[in-house]
Amino acid sequence: MSILYLIIAFILNSAGSVVFKLAANRGVALHGSLLSIISRNYLVIVGCGLFAINAIFFVLALRTLPLSVANPVMLIMSFIIVSIVSVFLLNERLDSLQLIGYALLILGVVVIFYFQK
Repeated sequence: MSILYLIIAFILNSAGSVVFKLAANRGVALHGSLLSIISRNYLVIVGCGLFAINAIFFVLALRTLPLSVANPVMLIMSFIIVSIVSVFLLNERLDSLQLIGYALLILGVVVIFYFQK
């Protein structure tokens, strides 16, 4: 079950990052009444909520997974998911060196996760 919690955590982490980027592209408004600030910055609030839920699932994963395994796997998988979503949703580009870097990150996840003691 801990692996499922970890998968949910890195998906939520990735989603939070993408939502923050969407909020940044839209612009953050910090003037007006509190209600208008909240309504105009709803993507920031959604992103914070995704990160908060991510933290809960990450803590659940850590109940049985070692931090030395769970943390690198969560971060690396988040990097990879965010990059894929950035290409398809945000029209960002990855160059060949970035792709090589991501391939090495995937190899790192395999080594960290499958060869743990």
